[in-house]
Amino acid sequence: MNNEIRENPINHFTLQEMISISGGENRAGVMGECIAASTKSHLQTFRDPCRINAFIIGVGTEGESSGLLNLQEFRIKKDSMFIFAPNSILQARSAKGLNVNVIAVSPDFLRRINIDTKQMLPLFLQFAAYPCLEISHDECQALRNFIALIEEELKGPESEFSTEIIGGLITGTIYKVGEILRRYLAEHPEIENPSRDRAKEHFTQFTRLLNENYKRERSVGFYARQLCITPKYLTTLIKRISGKSVSEWIDSYVILEAKTLLKYSDMSVQEIAYSLNFPNQSFFGSYFKRNTGMSPSQYRTRQ
Repeated sequence: MNNEIRENPINHFTLQEMISISGGENRAGVMGECIAASTKSHLQTFRDPCRINAFIIGVGTEGESSGLLNLQEFRIKKDSMFIFAPNSILQARSAKGLNVNVIAVSPDFLRRINIDTKQMLPLFLQFAAYPCLEISHDECQALRNFIALIEEELKGPESEFSTEIIGGLITGTIYKVGEILRRYLAEHPEIENPSRDRAKEHFTQFTRLLNENYKRERSVGFYARQLCITPKYLTTLIKRISGKSVSEWIDSYVILEAKTLLKYSDMSVQEIAYSLNFPNQSFFGSYFKRNTGMSPSQYRTRQ
């Protein structure tokens, strides 16, 4: 299978190209950062290996299809759930009347919505080798309902609250997937301890260190020293395993904590800056705006 992947050029599909493939029109703003559809599958388009730069969640409602995701075989059929991480290598093999309900979200939009990465990421990583799972009919129907709501919102014109509405629905969908995965783990305990190579062990250690130190340490060098490897090797390893750089992981933890404090605490912006080990409020404000597109005060007001 490795040779099969190497011999064919790997195409890259952006979310906008995915929208075109599905027959939709390209739209600006948040409406161009998501797809939600209840439709016949277009997996046959991806018969050659390709990368899709989107986070994809879906359920099969009729028919079936098979393929490879990062060289792992999968089969989608009725009442099965599939999860494709951004920039995964996808190759379809067969499609027999497959119908799906699916959402695809740009990585940028995903980074801007409030998802507890510390809680959700380890759960999703446990299923990296299982891109498609059989779930109950009720769970499938629940996900279909979420996707239908997102689809309905995306059909209309963008409004002042579109980002918040669509972001909230996508967040809810992801947490619902997390609930389903936890139930699946309870029924399949063998998944709890998959075989891990050295790179995955380093990634697990990195996320543990990050969870313990992100309020104090934001340098790649610190985490590399703790793991006794070079910053360059750590960066390469984390990017390969997760699709995100070390700096992006650090930023996501810090920004999530900052958003939580801004939304739910009575701390001043200056107090939040100091609690996250920024030298002053100005440095924190610049950092927050660079990662979210708004100042801490603007974010707090919008809540």
